[in-house]
Amino acid sequence: MKYFFLLSLFFGFIFANEIRSESKRWTVNSGKVYFKSESSLETITGEGMTVSGWVDIKSKQIFIEVNLKDLKTPNRLQTSHLHDNYLETELHPLAIFSGSISEIKEEGEVKATGSLELHGKKKENVSLTGNLQKRSGTFELLSYFTIKLEDYNIKVPQLLIMKINPEIQVKVKLSFISE
Repeated sequence: MKYFFLLSLFFGFIFANEIRSESKRWTVNSGKVYFKSESSLETITGEGMTVSGWVDIKSKQIFIEVNLKDLKTPNRLQTSHLHDNYLETELHPLAIFSGSISEIKEEGEVKATGSLELHGKKKENVSLTGNLQKRSGTFELLSYFTIKLEDYNIKVPQLLIMKINPEIQVKVKLSFISE
């Protein structure tokens, strides 16, 4: 009877671990988004730190959300113009990437394809590539990509066309923890 109890406990523990591993999810623990508009007259940089999201290991789905109201530049007036005139963050406070990952792995290059919603416009079939590294209990993802303002109906006034590049360079750094 004692052996039956120990055996049941042992298999129960293994079964519980199997269930946990099947429903594994990685959740964004911290994140940072950097952007840069580089033109012949001016370079504008900024960053935001309000990023949330998850990766479902079983279904290979990914969901990342960036609060655009958190984006800041080193210049207060530029930040105000960014929010009020270009991104219109009162109307469109979030940027959302939702899609699927081609291959789940703990390190190396990863690719995701899905939709990117920005400024109230959703663009389908957006492919993003990143580099994933495992670090003491977390997974860190670093991704670089370009956003074309015209793809998301973000208008640049004719007066500022020489100061603002129509293609914005974006760097995303995410840290995921396993649930």
